[in-house]
Amino acid sequence: MIQVKICGLMNKNDADICVMAGVDMVGFVVEYPQPVPWNLAAGEAKELIIQVSAPVKACVVTGGPVGKVLALAEELRPHIVQLHYRETLADVRQAVKELNTLGIRTIKALRFDKNGNCDFEISDPVLAARELSRTGVAAIVVDSYTEARPGGSGVVVDLSTFKAVQRESNVPVILAGGLNPDNIASIAAAANPYGVDVLTGVETAPGRKDEAKIARLMDALSP
Repeated sequence: MIQVKICGLMNKNDADICVMAGVDMVGFVVEYPQPVPWNLAAGEAKELIIQVSAPVKACVVTGGPVGKVLALAEELRPHIVQLHYRETLADVRQAVKELNTLGIRTIKALRFDKNGNCDFEISDPVLAARELSRTGVAAIVVDSYTEARPGGSGVVVDLSTFKAVQRESNVPVILAGGLNPDNIASIAAAANPYGVDVLTGVETAPGRKDEAKIARLMDALSP
């Protein structure tokens, strides 16, 4: 069964919709280093995270200096922290080690532009996947990005790039970028990801989730 994460949640109503729909993980963008429409302050995120109960996992999506990431994690205590910026291998290793002591798992995003260039210190997707797999991360997210939108770009990732990462990784690989209720079934069938991470594809506007779209997405992924 493909794991489903809905990201960019900004209010309790949308979080409740996701839980009722049966998603596996809800994502909150918190104090992200660049301006994005879904950014929450730590206090806002905390009020939402404490209301997420098992079996649904709460994920904080953030980035930047490791010290800042760790301070957020200590304050918010999510199940998972997703590093979604320009963290180095050394940053990822340090974050994984420190977050493990808090009982928090770490996910790292590998982001690709429309030309297949990787926004990471290791530009080759195969080598990047291989090295990230050795850091102790719980999973890798393959996502698309543009200079204007570091996440939630609405651009579908090249599946050959995704599969290259998938082959080299010894940890689960999650697919993000441009997924919506209309294309999710065909893309999932072609890519066979461990999980999918959906943001703009289930929105009516930035930060406003659409209950009908979420239901359609979940139906499309049902066996």
